[in-house]
Amino acid sequence: MMHRFVMSVIAHCGVGLGIWFFQTLSTVMFAIVSENLGVRFRVDAFRNLLYQDSAYFDNPAHAPGSLITRLAADPPSVKAVVDGRMMQVIYAFSAVVACVTIGFIYCWQVAILGTSLIFFLGFVMCGLAFKITILAVEHMQNDDAGKVAIEIIENVKTIQLLTRTKRFLNSYENESKKRKTTELRKSVFEAINYSITQNFMYYMSCFCFALAIRVINEGDQPVDKTFRSLMAMMLCCEGIILSAQFFPQFVGAKSAAGQMFNLIYRKPQTGDVKTGSQPEIRGNILFENVKFSYPQRPHQPVMKTLQWTALRGQTVAIVGPSGSGKSTCISMLERFYDVTGGALRIDGQDIRTMSLYHLRTQMALVGQEPRLFVGTIRENICLGLKDVPLEKINQALELANANRFLGNLPAGIDTEVGERGGQLSGGQKQRIAIARALVRDPKILLLDEATSALDSESEKAVQEALDRAREGRTCITIAHRLSSIQNSDLIVYIDDGRVQEAGTHNELMHMKGKYFELIKKQDLAI
Repeated sequence: MMHRFVMSVIAHCGVGLGIWFFQTLSTVMFAIVSENLGVRFRVDAFRNLLYQDSAYFDNPAHAPGSLITRLAADPPSVKAVVDGRMMQVIYAFSAVVACVTIGFIYCWQVAILGTSLIFFLGFVMCGLAFKITILAVEHMQNDDAGKVAIEIIENVKTIQLLTRTKRFLNSYENESKKRKTTELRKSVFEAINYSITQNFMYYMSCFCFALAIRVINEGDQPVDKTFRSLMAMMLCCEGIILSAQFFPQFVGAKSAAGQMFNLIYRKPQTGDVKTGSQPEIRGNILFENVKFSYPQRPHQPVMKTLQWTALRGQTVAIVGPSGSGKSTCISMLERFYDVTGGALRIDGQDIRTMSLYHLRTQMALVGQEPRLFVGTIRENICLGLKDVPLEKINQALELANANRFLGNLPAGIDTEVGERGGQLSGGQKQRIAIARALVRDPKILLLDEATSALDSESEKAVQEALDRAREGRTCITIAHRLSSIQNSDLIVYIDDGRVQEAGTHNELMHMKGKYFELIKKQDLAI
């Protein structure tokens, strides 16, 4: 007798130890899978964002704050369907299936009633899930609090300077209250779901016990079998209650997964970056009756049959009033946007048929505000390139007129530029940006008001660098200060979406048209 008792204890301990081991192992494995899924969601979504066209980011719904919030908040929400919570639901579901089976084996009448009640509960939960999902999506779409917070933090010095701290605080508070309203509406349905599932056992007990008593009184089933079926239904309720506590999180995971899949599978309007031909670029540019409207303002055309040509090796300056589409020309050359009418050709070929990756490797852009990244000057110049010889870097720096200030830096080209190039002056950053453009040896150089934000001394140094940079390549330049473009091979005056005047500086001055008036306004020598 004692031997059997000891063996029974050992067997139960062994079973308990086995359950402990496999539950621990399964929990760890679920955790690994969920973390890998979260990282993969975040990385895949971010990868696809990097290839989106500019029109996507122009949409207010895709503001940086909103996208950052999505990348930060949605992957952890999705993990609910693959971490320990899902394991608990799997255990509970297995218990429900087993208990229903046992119920039918011992007393099919009680089992049918219990199963019917379970299906009714499932129907109610699906209805609540649908409503909660709608509110969750609405919450995600209207969650502008993160976007407002990022905008405020990025411009906090300006806000403090303008003494408008309270105004922006109120703006953030209002957005947070909108979020609270949506959350409260969602919490009502979550509360209904919680109360129904938590009290379901009492409803089921009431109906099943009543039926069980009737079955026993009528002699349809023995007492022991009826109560076994009844207990199986009660255990089934416990499994449902255990699963239901994760129900709101699974609904949230479904909504978050939908948002993440939208980010991951969204196709850019400009197409795949590596699809298309890769011809040798010589640098002949033709805007052929180009029409264009920004996607957010489709009824306000920026270009109306715009036509102009830049030949290989020429420097073409684009001038005109603010908002006339000068910078848009450069954006279209880089294919941040595609034309809505006409064609933009390089060497006679429509750029939409070219590989976007190949096209951009043949161009370089120097903008008004140079974008430098955390790292050294060398790293910023060679960004995106592999194994660039020091000789080539020095040559680019010399052409960019950057050697003067580099000699005064203790670490030279290995000097850290700081966040957004904060350790360098505006003129120094601009010359680094020019060197970064030149080290790529582009066939087409794009200059978008590259000197407009500089003081006179820095402008002179940068302008000298730009004059050197233009040699031997097609250069498209936009300049606020017209003195910097008077030696251009061609000056194109754009207004109202069309070319109004085109020619050299002397030719346009003799015409005494709009360019002439623009020169007069800047008090330049006529």
